[in-house]
Amino acid sequence: MKLDRLLAIVMILLNRKQVNAKELAQHFEVSQRTIYRDIEAINQAGIPIVSYMGSDGGFSIMENYQIKKNFLTVDEIGSILTALKNINTTFGSRQISNTLEKIRGMLPEKDASTPGRNAFPVHIDYSSWSTSTADKDKLKIISSAIDEKRIVHFQYINIRGEEMHRIVEPLSLILKDFSWYLNGYCRTKNDFRLFKLKRMSDLALTEEIFTRDVAPIEELRYREDWDHDKILLSMVLKFKPSVKVRVLDTFPHDQIQFEEDGTSIVRFAFPQDDWLVAMLLGFGSDVEVLEPAHLRQLIGQKAMEIARIYSDISHLL
Repeated sequence: MKLDRLLAIVMILLNRKQVNAKELAQHFEVSQRTIYRDIEAINQAGIPIVSYMGSDGGFSIMENYQIKKNFLTVDEIGSILTALKNINTTFGSRQISNTLEKIRGMLPEKDASTPGRNAFPVHIDYSSWSTSTADKDKLKIISSAIDEKRIVHFQYINIRGEEMHRIVEPLSLILKDFSWYLNGYCRTKNDFRLFKLKRMSDLALTEEIFTRDVAPIEELRYREDWDHDKILLSMVLKFKPSVKVRVLDTFPHDQIQFEEDGTSIVRFAFPQDDWLVAMLLGFGSDVEVLEPAHLRQLIGQKAMEIARIYSDISHLL
């Protein structure tokens, strides 16, 4: 008998006048017999629950009984509810739904019934602009694996384009730089690793249980392989005014200097790799590498290679 389920039942009964055993059993995915035992336990704990017989029967908390709800302000509760709703749009988690139900029970009845009340003026949507549900499905599988401490395995393509089968003990999910990552202990590499969900395929949940505990968030050693032991390259880039918005979206603001003519000068350090070259080429003729000289030369060579591909148009005639 789980304490969190008992508390959730109490909060549901506080929020609604009457709920029957079948509805509670379906909500918590347990048998009606389990619900009856839960109700008895709640009664023994001193919370008076009344049972009504018949087709329209069910359970309700005795009239005029209430739990003290004044340790948080109405606005604070509203903010918590909004944050949890935002998270639940991504996960669709029953656990989060239960938590929402508990916290709604903290609202005074007059505020809970007022349309639009307690709306926090920030909406956080973790989903992508595309209509694909693949990432959301992965989030649900991994979330279940973390809760149940079960091993997952999947095919993974790392930053260098190498594909490998991974067997992982999932420890936590991380939203970083607008992308979801799985932080876990990789049994394939025998080390902690960070895996980007978009690069996973054939994700499967196994029956094997692991015992490793997740470290406190401040102690997590999560990283991808791409930046391991790489030397940072300091560079200076000049962007045309037409791509100012893209520059703001790509680089930290404290690394950008805006000139009077509208151009942007960006000074930042990053490992020199294929991603960096592709990112710079993605700006086309709207960017010029000022420093260092060898990177300027490399981008120029890549640009000429691209130009050669499109210089021969005879096959289109």
